[in-house]
Amino acid sequence: MIQTFFTGLADKLGIGDLLWQIATSDGMLLLIAGLIVIAMLVGHFPVLSKLSALQQYVIPAKLAVYLFLALFAFLIGFRTADRRAEAKALRAELAQKDGVIASKDFDLHLALEAAETAQKQRDEAAQRAKDAQDETNGYAQRLKARPNAACLLTPDDFPGRVPNNAKR
Repeated sequence: MIQTFFTGLADKLGIGDLLWQIATSDGMLLLIAGLIVIAMLVGHFPVLSKLSALQQYVIPAKLAVYLFLALFAFLIGFRTADRRAEAKALRAELAQKDGVIASKDFDLHLALEAAETAQKQRDEAAQRAKDAQDETNGYAQRLKARPNAACLLTPDDFPGRVPNNAKR
């Protein structure tokens, strides 16, 4: 129960991520590299290892070199893997956003084509309405030009619509 509490608390606070950020930071890696250099000087160089003050630290320093090298390699590897995973996630997000942009571009292209088609149809309908109005105005002018206003329409007023079968 206590372990669950602390694990949940660490997850909520993001302590694990914070600790890995600190452990793989440039400052921490430089500190470990400095410790490697110091341990190597004390443990592996005979000039310093012959000094009486450092004589008792020679064997621990030799072990520390390898421990610090292993830690350094582990942290560099973790940092590299973390950056690769982050880059992979960013590439996937970018590909997904590129797909959305391509989809929106296609939708925009379809909308523009539909708008052009609608404009063309409006222009054609306006032309047909104008032609019909001109035909109506012309017909009204022909009716006004007849000498007798009481004259009925003749079959030539309706070309092709009223058959002239001579029954009148």
